[in-house]
Amino acid sequence: MFRERLEIRLNRAVRRWQAARHLVRVDPHPMPEWKPGEVWMMVVCRNEALRLPFMLDYHFRLGVSRVLLIDNVSTDGTLDLVRDDPRIHVFSSAETYRGPLYWQEPLLRRYARGRWCLVLDADELFSYPDMDSRSLPDLVRGLDAEGAQALHAVFVEMFPRSPISAVRYVRGGNLLDAAPYFDPPGCYSKKAYRKVFSGPGSDFIYMGGTRARVFGGEFGCSKVPLFRYDPGMFLRRGLHTLEGGLLSAHQAAVLHFKYLQDFHAKVVREASRDVYWNGSAEYKAYSALLEKDPDFTLWHPGALRYESWRSLADAGLVF
Repeated sequence: MFRERLEIRLNRAVRRWQAARHLVRVDPHPMPEWKPGEVWMMVVCRNEALRLPFMLDYHFRLGVSRVLLIDNVSTDGTLDLVRDDPRIHVFSSAETYRGPLYWQEPLLRRYARGRWCLVLDADELFSYPDMDSRSLPDLVRGLDAEGAQALHAVFVEMFPRSPISAVRYVRGGNLLDAAPYFDPPGCYSKKAYRKVFSGPGSDFIYMGGTRARVFGGEFGCSKVPLFRYDPGMFLRRGLHTLEGGLLSAHQAAVLHFKYLQDFHAKVVREASRDVYWNGSAEYKAYSALLEKDPDFTLWHPGALRYESWRSLADAGLVF
């Protein structure tokens, strides 16, 4: 166990150093001090101009004060959408993707020590109980009162009723209108999580979800997207589990909007890049499925429709 801990720490230190060397800040806006009670958001994106405007607006409306955006050589005009917003600070890296939290961790250490931070991808929306009457600053005040350092979330794939190829989402439109369906709680199972480091943290991880329904096998469906960052924390398997931080008794959700009209093109592109887990096996499986059935749909009669956070609460996925 000691050797495993040491290897993890050394690997993290090397990764932070390497990532920091290649991160270049490219926005002109002054970076203010992080005020007490603020929630900042960190977002990694690559060619997400279709989803990013709504994603940013959604979270600003929830109470995010500032965004640290990490762009990985987007070529679709992503940077043109954010360069004039003084609330958004852009960091660029031309490196190949090297695994979860590769770029985020150096920035967390530099900017977010002791602060509440929401870490998401550009195709994700955060959903939590009472979000229509409780802002993110209100939420983290409640977590502080609870003594919690982080909030666990279930990772929920969102999909349309139509074939994916028939979606006609327009930039800036409501993503929840384009892909309003999700799988019921029976698609998820809890699996015990073996911690490497001592102290509080995740005891289980959700497995299954939409991808398991479609392909079989095991897929992690837990995330820890909101936390008061401490360098002693270990965000493991990306953000799927947390070690070294006390998790709230409550649960939120991360809604994932991968399945829009650009999905097929992205699948073909990412399957050939081989930079994701297991040689981009998931993208290759999607590519084979879409080649066989271009009108493929994830919808099924048991799917549930998202109307608000209450839809997730009714399903027992947030509480």
